Amino acid sequence: MNNVHVPVLLQETLEDLAITLTDVVVDATAGGGGHAKAIGQLLGPTGTLILLDQDEDALTRAKQAIGDHGCTVVSHKTNFRDIETVIRKEGIDAVDKVLFDLGLSTNQLELSGRGFSFKRDEPLLMTMDKDATITAFEIVNSYPEEEIANIIYEYGEERYSRRIARAIVHAREEKLIETSGKLAYIIEQSVPASYRTGKIHPATRSFQGIRIAVNDELGSLRRGLHGAWELLSVGGRISCITFHSLEDRIVKQYFASLVREEAGELVHKKPITASPDELKQNPKSRSAKLRTITKI
Repeated sequence: MNNVHVPVLLQETLEDLAITLTDVVVDATAGGGGHAKAIGQLLGPTGTLILLDQDEDALTRAKQAIGDHGCTVVSHKTNFRDIETVIRKEGIDAVDKVLFDLGLSTNQLELSGRGFSFKRDEPLLMTMDKDATITAFEIVNSYPEEEIANIIYEYGEERYSRRIARAIVHAREEKLIETSGKLAYIIEQSVPASYRTGKIHPATRSFQGIRIAVNDELGSLRRGLHGAWELLSVGGRISCITFHSLEDRIVKQYFASLVREEAGELVHKKPITASPDELKQNPKSRSAKLRTITKI
């Protein structure tokens, strides 16, 4: 199975997690396995690495990337919102380190065929879980105009959300919008000409908003963080890599609440971002922020 994903902030994440040979580590977003492979190399024969991902293809890639490093590897096809339930069912009462690497992997953008990318003409799904019941097709072709506008505005932070939603509704009245390429074209044609020549593609924020709605990403993050904290041993750490302000705000506020309760301590007060060298090698790392907290 092809794997084109490059892990972001890899060395910084490993330093923050401070993994020891005997740790029980949860990679809650196994993705392409870049972080998981490096974590597996740091664990000893008595260490345990638990992989979670709602994308079965991602789990397969992650396990292939890890190979045989001697530690125990356990995997579950599940949304990390259920992290506490799944791990307790394994008979594990506490974990030492948890990693959340949020957002899309390059594999999902370029290899999934599920319409995540506005650069490709694929079926309009945007589902991280292949078995999901709600798809981008349903939202785009059946939701009321106002609800589509709200999704794009609230989750995509798109200032032209109402114009875009109106254009989507008009287009679907003539013919159902079935592919990511068609949706991207409709969005591009609905915004001012000056907006089409900006730093990012005019469909970027709308695609983000619809994808977040399809996968309930923000609700899952809130539940996942809480579940991970409940599992975490004293002295354990949670690291989160975020890629947009909505995710980062949730992580920042949750960590701040734990600090106020004197339950946690930040490993660094400000988020870590990609170095100039990493930005050159992997431009997709430009929006990444790493935050880590220790349980005290």
